[in-house]
Amino acid sequence: MSTALVTGASCGLGVDLARALAARGHDLVLVARSAEPLDRLAGELAAEHHIEARALPADLTVEDDLERVAEVACDSDILINNAGAALGTPFDRTTWADEQRMLALNVVSPSRLVHAALPHMLRRGSGRILVVSSVAALGPAWQGTAYGATKSYELAMTQSLAYSRRIRTSPVALTALVLGYTASQFHVRAGITAPPPSLTLASAYVAKQAVRAIHRRRPPVVCVPSLRYRVLAGLLRHAPYRSLTVPGVAKDFTAGPPELGGPDAGRVVSPRDEGADEVSAVEGRQDGRARS
Repeated sequence: MSTALVTGASCGLGVDLARALAARGHDLVLVARSAEPLDRLAGELAAEHHIEARALPADLTVEDDLERVAEVACDSDILINNAGAALGTPFDRTTWADEQRMLALNVVSPSRLVHAALPHMLRRGSGRILVVSSVAALGPAWQGTAYGATKSYELAMTQSLAYSRRIRTSPVALTALVLGYTASQFHVRAGITAPPPSLTLASAYVAKQAVRAIHRRRPPVVCVPSLRYRVLAGLLRHAPYRSLTVPGVAKDFTAGPPELGGPDAGRVVSPRDEGADEVSAVEGRQDGRARS
């Protein structure tokens, strides 16, 4: 039986991805910082689907923990890079520690895990990798922060590897999941306004679409699990940047009064999809929460 490793599996999209994989009979390794929700989910899915599921508590911003997870990723048949973070404070008013944490979760961690898993998948002649990105990767939807840049990196890395001759001609496939706003408790915990229902995707729906995509004989390199966001993705890719920076189209974190910024602005306690107990974030995020 194949094994899937899911990061950010303690809540939100990570939980729904784990459920969708378990429903297809995959054994699971669930990664997040908080051990208790992981243990609870592993026990529930093992009993319900008669699979093996185990918790692997780890903080992916800590090098030793990341290396422990990378070692396990080498033996995984499916790698789901769902963990991530965002900052809801303008770049010039965040702390460098918070920026480093976001970079560690959105850039370093997925890169390291793909780097660990991919050579083994190629040698075995099978494997699937899913990297959770965002529509923010496609244009200036999140102005004044580095979040979109980190999501652009994830998308570009996935495309660069997936279209390379070595991987394109192998049975191994990489897919970038480009998300829009996905329903979760993130907006409530972060204290930001939720998007209108017409722009909100159900987390379980997104997870099922993503898992279905990577199980295709030829998985797509980019998966946008909603017609409305496929249209938006096309606009973001091809419309002039300046036309996308008008109020109502993009969120500008520098537009608020300075007193709303500061080193601690946007710091929320939330067991986010990245599995972090505390995230300095706020997105309307797409990486599995109310992401975008």
